[in-house]
Amino acid sequence: MCSLRIYCVLLTTITLCLASAETADPEDKCPADVAPRQCRLRESLYEYHLWNYFAGFYCYNYTNDARLLKRYKYESYAVLCRNEPKTVPVAIIDEKTSVFYDYTNSTAMHYIQRSFKSEILFKNFLTCCREAVDCCKHHMNNDNIMLNSTHCPAVWDAWSCFPPTPVGTMAKLPCSGQAYQSPDAVCRLESEKECIQNGDHADWISQTNYQTCAIAPIYRRRYNFHIKFLGTCVVFCIPAIVIFLVFEKLRKTTRVVLHRNLLIAICVRNAMTIMSKEIVLIDALKTSAYTHHIMDNNGIGCRILAFLETSSINSIYACMILDGFYLHKVIVRAFAKEIKMKHVYIALIVLTFSSSIPWAIAMAALEAKNCWMVDIHNLQWIVDGYRIVILVINTIFLMDIIRVMLLKMKHGGTTRQTMAAFRATLFLIPLFGLHILITAKKLVYDDSCAAEDLYDYARYSMESLQGILVAILFCYANKEVKNELRNAYRKLAIHLNQKYGWNIGGEAIYNNRRATTATYVCK
Repeated sequence: MCSLRIYCVLLTTITLCLASAETADPEDKCPADVAPRQCRLRESLYEYHLWNYFAGFYCYNYTNDARLLKRYKYESYAVLCRNEPKTVPVAIIDEKTSVFYDYTNSTAMHYIQRSFKSEILFKNFLTCCREAVDCCKHHMNNDNIMLNSTHCPAVWDAWSCFPPTPVGTMAKLPCSGQAYQSPDAVCRLESEKECIQNGDHADWISQTNYQTCAIAPIYRRRYNFHIKFLGTCVVFCIPAIVIFLVFEKLRKTTRVVLHRNLLIAICVRNAMTIMSKEIVLIDALKTSAYTHHIMDNNGIGCRILAFLETSSINSIYACMILDGFYLHKVIVRAFAKEIKMKHVYIALIVLTFSSSIPWAIAMAALEAKNCWMVDIHNLQWIVDGYRIVILVINTIFLMDIIRVMLLKMKHGGTTRQTMAAFRATLFLIPLFGLHILITAKKLVYDDSCAAEDLYDYARYSMESLQGILVAILFCYANKEVKNELRNAYRKLAIHLNQKYGWNIGGEAIYNNRRATTATYVCK
């Protein structure tokens, strides 16, 4: 028992020594044989050899709260610089441990990393430290950091490195990654820092304007635009789905059933996407005082929502390839055996979940955060690869259909038939989903926010227009559907006339009936 107590005392002593070693200064940090050199950080000048400590401190101290699990408090610690006493900030880890903010000190960074929510966010902090050192080392000297009457001095403001700037002008730099809640790359925005005349010398306004770096309003505008277009698409699709379900003739036609399934899949996908954007993504863009922290909490509900959204997107692709396969069979292999609907629905289920389930398993295995809606593990290829394969297959189907149509036109097709054939081909593009190829890969290589807005708005519009075009082309503008609606209206008008004496639709419905009209009445 005594030996165990001695061992514990020795272990505690060693631990305390290791912790104190982080805050102990073993030697003078500023070599006497090296010419003094300073760098400007905000309003103060710091010795070059102490720069790491202050750069790390400011990068950490101004890190967005959304990136931290907790923020360490700090205190000043005495060091020597050319035998002169100086102080540098140290992070207070606990009652017994304090560490420097020096990003080159691996032991200190081990403690600092614990306060970040993820390794990626911590690496973003290290990037800030390296940029601060680069600013001091390559963009500052003992001349350009001094105040003068014509130019504001070179300065590191804790996030950005502003060069000497003429008085009365506004310096602009690309926004630092530290200005955002997440480390993801965003479109190019610029921070602003104004150089003004301050008495007999030029000086910076102390506060850099980073409000121009606010990316949340841009994302909110894009998401709201997407939500409105998806809602419009649902409004267009639901009546078409009802029409396809109500009329028995349409309900029993395989081609129409496949179109109906595609519209249903589009509506379900739109509903899932609207929910994920409204409940999770837009909520994450709100300030901490107004957000519900759904993405940060990473609850099972939002992860299920992400899985359902991914599966619903897959279901659209599954419907598209089934539609493509069937139309290819009808046009190219007209005498092939008719498809059984039981097999269609089995294929639809298999295709819907064949990539979303492996994706969900991989996300769960890696304990992915952010409600599985931010791909930091590069797992999106699991579902994207599946979707690309479907688009390629549908492209092959379409090319073969065009080939057969051209052959038919070559053997006696009239001009009217030619136009009808090409029009039919154009109708197949939204049905086959080939329009998605235009926005499948970002074609705008300009990293400005205006260019990205143009790309995202075009992508969202095309995504929403697929359902609208399918509903219009294969339902509202379809002659077969119009005939069914016309017959239904005629039945209703005749029924109301016979039962209540109402004359709906004019005398033409009753006076111009063909002899076969009774067939419709008696049905």
